[in-house]
Amino acid sequence: MANYAPLYPLLSILILSFYHEKISVLAVVQRTWCVAKPAATNRVLQGDRDYSCSHADCGPIQQDGSCFYPNTLMHHASYAMNAYYHSSGRHKFDCDFKGSGLIALTHPGSSSCSYPGSDADVDISRTWCVAKPTASDDILKSNIEFACGQTNCGPIEEGGLCFKPNTLAHHASYAMNNYYQLSGKVAGSCGFQNSAMIVTSNPGYGSGCYYASAPPQI
Repeated sequence: MANYAPLYPLLSILILSFYHEKISVLAVVQRTWCVAKPAATNRVLQGDRDYSCSHADCGPIQQDGSCFYPNTLMHHASYAMNAYYHSSGRHKFDCDFKGSGLIALTHPGSSSCSYPGSDADVDISRTWCVAKPTASDDILKSNIEFACGQTNCGPIEEGGLCFKPNTLAHHASYAMNNYYQLSGKVAGSCGFQNSAMIVTSNPGYGSGCYYASAPPQI
């Protein structure tokens, strides 16, 4: 299931390490993108899309645009947020969106829809694995089945702390990240047939659900 392409195709020209009380921060110049958190609600996604499209070019996600498909709010919001992020200068705060944005180190698009990306200074001391906004429902279901066969998915079952929002993007991302963390973040453990991407901040949002940043208990 995993894609064994190199995990970090870093185009870095500067690496700085800072150590304080055993905490390591690794900053690099890396190609980046901005996407919506998988756990963001439809109301939040709509707000992020509308705000971004009022400040950046969203033509490609219009009905006749090259990136209209997949016609999902997660994809359209992510594309718009990325357009805003790049037009605003690619600062970390340009991808905050009141906590609903993520900076990705992997191209979020697909073979039919390319998200613009360019270099920015980012902290990669901690990383998570989530589903691409362009991943199909069938792929997401397959990823859930595979990842939940390898690690604990109790929190995304009904009644669990991370069940809501009850969406495939969130449930798949939670399970995929558990597998990624359990695998030691090794190369290829966030491949999932090119349907996954590495991000640099916790993908949890809103409900008190936080994604593991270290190997979870099985």
